[in-house]
Amino acid sequence: MIEITSSSGQVKHVVFRHFSALEGWDMQHKFIEFAASTSKEARRAFTMEVLSYATVVFNDRELPLSTDALIDNHLESWQNVQKVFEGVLEYNGIDPKTHANNPSFWSNAGAEIAISFIAECSKLMGPAFEVVSKTAVNPFQEKE
Repeated sequence: MIEITSSSGQVKHVVFRHFSALEGWDMQHKFIEFAASTSKEARRAFTMEVLSYATVVFNDRELPLSTDALIDNHLESWQNVQKVFEGVLEYNGIDPKTHANNPSFWSNAGAEIAISFIAECSKLMGPAFEVVSKTAVNPFQEKE
C-alpha cells in the first residue's frame, strides 16, 4: 500500500494486488514490449491493465482503478499515475527501471525482426511467382 496526496491535500491509500503466476509471466513479458513500444494505444492498454491491479481506499471501500474516470478522479495527476503504475509492477517483482534492460531480449529483437521481414516478403513473393510461372517461357521446352 502507498499513500498519494490529492490536489486538495487529501491523503488517499492505494492498495496493490498480486498477479497470479501465469498473469505475472505474461505481464513481465508485456512490460518489455511496453518499454520498447511507441504505440500510444499499446502503451495505454498496458498502463490500464497494470492499474487494474490497484484499488483506492475511499470511504472505507476499495475502488479498483479500472476506468479512465476512476483514475482521473482519484489519482488526479500523471505523477500519481506513474507512482501507482510503478508501485504495482514493483509489488509484483518487476523493476520498471531495469526490467527492460534484459540483454537477451534486445539481442533476440534483431532475429525477430528478420523473421517477420522474411515472412512478409514470402507473402508478397507467392503471388509474384505465380504470375511468373504462368507467363514465363521455358527455354528447354521443345518448340512446336
